[in-house]
Amino acid sequence: MQILPGPWRLPVNVLLLWLLFEGLACRNAGTPVAGPVIPENELPADFGTFYAKFHEDSTYQIAHIDFPLRGLPDGADVEDPDVEDYYYTADQWRMHRLFDPKDFETRFLILADMLIEERIIDRRQGWMIIRRYARDNVGWKLIYYAGVNNYRTRTE
Repeated sequence: MQILPGPWRLPVNVLLLWLLFEGLACRNAGTPVAGPVIPENELPADFGTFYAKFHEDSTYQIAHIDFPLRGLPDGADVEDPDVEDYYYTADQWRMHRLFDPKDFETRFLILADMLIEERIIDRRQGWMIIRRYARDNVGWKLIYYAGVNNYRTRTE
């Protein structure tokens, strides 16, 4: 996966690799990778514009997903240290729409200057979806998607 061309490629790829290993280590240890929870109005302005269009336009959404998209399928056993990553392909992707705030709580965490994690939590069941977005030289992209799973022991 190439995020940035030229002289920035190596530092960005090293950062992403570090975040991947950090995330796996924390997942296995039972603690979330987290930064401060950021209110939606404090997210970068360009992210807000991207996020709105991402949920309105299916063509735009597909163009802003880094396929094959690493993640976890719905119902994965997130407590199993041997759980393997799942890869979504463009042909199996289903359009994501905004979640109803009455039923779902959305939290944003800044993991790095160009990396945002979104946690969408079902208010009734406590199940959660995790999406991660990264900014490259073109704009924001979805780079990770963990479907509906039980993260109850890991939420803040």
